[in-house]
Amino acid sequence: MESFEVLRATWAGEFALANGQIAAWPANGVAIEGDFSGIQRFVLRPVPGASGAARRLRARSFRVLALTRLVAVSLEDRFRDAGARLFYSAGGRFLVVAAASAEWRDRLALLQRDLDEDLLNTYRGELVFHLAGAEFADGNIPVAELGEAMVGRKETPIGSVLRSTHGWATDRFIFGATQHDKCKGCGSTALLSDESEEICQTCVEDRELGRGLLGGGPAALAKSPQGPISLLGERWTVSADGPVLIPLVSHVPLEHGHLATFEVLSDRAAGRRYLAYLRIDADRIGMEFRNLAGDPRRIWSLSTLLDRAFSSAVAKLMESQFPNLYPVYGGGDDLFVIGPWNDILDFAAAWRSEFRALSGNRLTFSAGVALAKPRQHILTKAEEAEHALNEHAKVPRDSIHALGCTIPWAEFDGVLESARSLAAMYAGRQIKGALLHNVIELHGRWRKGDARWHSLLFYQVERNLTGQAKDFVKRAFLSPGYLWKHADFAVRYAMLHSPGEERN
Repeated sequence: MESFEVLRATWAGEFALANGQIAAWPANGVAIEGDFSGIQRFVLRPVPGASGAARRLRARSFRVLALTRLVAVSLEDRFRDAGARLFYSAGGRFLVVAAASAEWRDRLALLQRDLDEDLLNTYRGELVFHLAGAEFADGNIPVAELGEAMVGRKETPIGSVLRSTHGWATDRFIFGATQHDKCKGCGSTALLSDESEEICQTCVEDRELGRGLLGGGPAALAKSPQGPISLLGERWTVSADGPVLIPLVSHVPLEHGHLATFEVLSDRAAGRRYLAYLRIDADRIGMEFRNLAGDPRRIWSLSTLLDRAFSSAVAKLMESQFPNLYPVYGGGDDLFVIGPWNDILDFAAAWRSEFRALSGNRLTFSAGVALAKPRQHILTKAEEAEHALNEHAKVPRDSIHALGCTIPWAEFDGVLESARSLAAMYAGRQIKGALLHNVIELHGRWRKGDARWHSLLFYQVERNLTGQAKDFVKRAFLSPGYLWKHADFAVRYAMLHSPGEERN
């Protein structure tokens, strides 16, 4: 495995990996890109509170990675006579290169139809895989042409099997519901395969698949007649020595040797029993790839650096410092983690520092956080975290939005440290809850332009605080340019960190 330093130097154009170190890219041929749609709703469908929800969530995330890799295997097999070989695979996407031929488009369209048929029957249109190809003759990856072809392909998902010679195949839009019921595992209407748990066949397979993913370390796939993952007539199972390696964040939080439930993880939170959902996405990655002008070595290096950072490096950080975190998925250039609310905030700060180091301070990421009770629906809270990411943290970029506040990463470590200090004083009864509520109210007035907040807060501090607490609040909230603009975050953190109800 190439070190991050070598990958970073190659991506920057300071060093060139030899063809023996990466999949060779020819002077001419056809590039074929694969990309999944529908990943989020599929992965996040398991219902909290149902038996084994955490295990099925992990299984679904792994299933998407596995299917991505298996589609690439099928593509390599169908284009074997054209020397097809995988160039990279990361985060639900891959790139394969092969020799061009007069019929490559027809062969790709046939594989697309077979995939549409198989995925429609298996996942009822919830998961859709897209294939797009483009020829090249200059030794570079045809990035713009692939992008245009992929946009066109995504305009007609599953179109090849939803149409017939007479128009729309209307019978393909409806699935029979005879003797079907609502699955308690994923909430879908399906034929129940396990009556004791009242779950469908997909959830049964996810349950078994999740059990096989608790060992840690790299995971791989091997063919098995009864395997829980199927594609194009073949079934696969998790095997440590299988021929198809699947990169994933290997860490999982355990409780007595079993995957910890969300209720257990919430019990491990400081103060209030809240979980936090953390969504992370690297900034301006599309622009970074476009700036590489199709250079295959530099594109491979950047793709590989990102994927390894958001999978193996994340796993290493969790195993060493954050054992209570549950990685739903990581790879490509994004990450989704669930865990005790305070651990999530600490991890976000630590991963920001780690990622900056791995990328040589060339890349940044933004993050969104949503609080959740252990039985709130996973998809709903994940969408809330995504909204925090895209509508708040991504607006300035290189920021985190958490506890209702958007904070630039350059300031977050100091804000978090001050919030911990405030929480300790609140827990030690040096500061009362009434003052914290006053701070929130005055902070809101300050945001609206009311200049009286300063004198009103000064009065409250002089009247109600003494000693260390008085000095801290004055320094943090009344001194210009320190913590006041993020006072709402610090106060909410302190209140969450306190067990039980807020005190007067």
